[in-house]
Amino acid sequence: MFDIRRINSSDHDAIVQLWHQGWHDAHAQLVPEGVLEYRTPEYFRKWLQSSDDEFWVAVDGDVLGFVSANGDELVKLYVLRKARGTGIAQTLLSRAEQQIQDKGFPEAKVFCTAGNSRAEKFYIREGWSLSRTFRDQLWLPETTTRRFDVRTHCYRKKISSISMS
Repeated sequence: MFDIRRINSSDHDAIVQLWHQGWHDAHAQLVPEGVLEYRTPEYFRKWLQSSDDEFWVAVDGDVLGFVSANGDELVKLYVLRKARGTGIAQTLLSRAEQQIQDKGFPEAKVFCTAGNSRAEKFYIREGWSLSRTFRDQLWLPETTTRRFDVRTHCYRKKISSISMS
């Protein structure tokens, strides 16, 4: 059994580790190789500390997964390898959808790197629809002049009738 709650500062190390591992699991084969040198645990820590997203975690004593949302966007959703397939992702997704609806948005969006088949199948299964595909520039530190872009999908879902049970 797990609980969903807002993150606190004591969750940061676990989130950084989970996010680093999850990002590399999902994206390492989909992005230009030069991007990988910038996707270190320190990168994820800085992003987490500077983010104004709203974050929730699934916990059972340990952090099993997390989700973040900002405005009408589902920004991040990652689950530990050992916890995948347990319903945690669906529960976190529902929490974020509810947050987006509570903010007054009738529709939510999420961006997904094209080729991330696990995420693509998950969002479609959960009622999201592909609305467009485009090339998106990846975030890199201001200290570099390098630029990389990837094919990205935008999925959307009407959420005005969602209610958390």
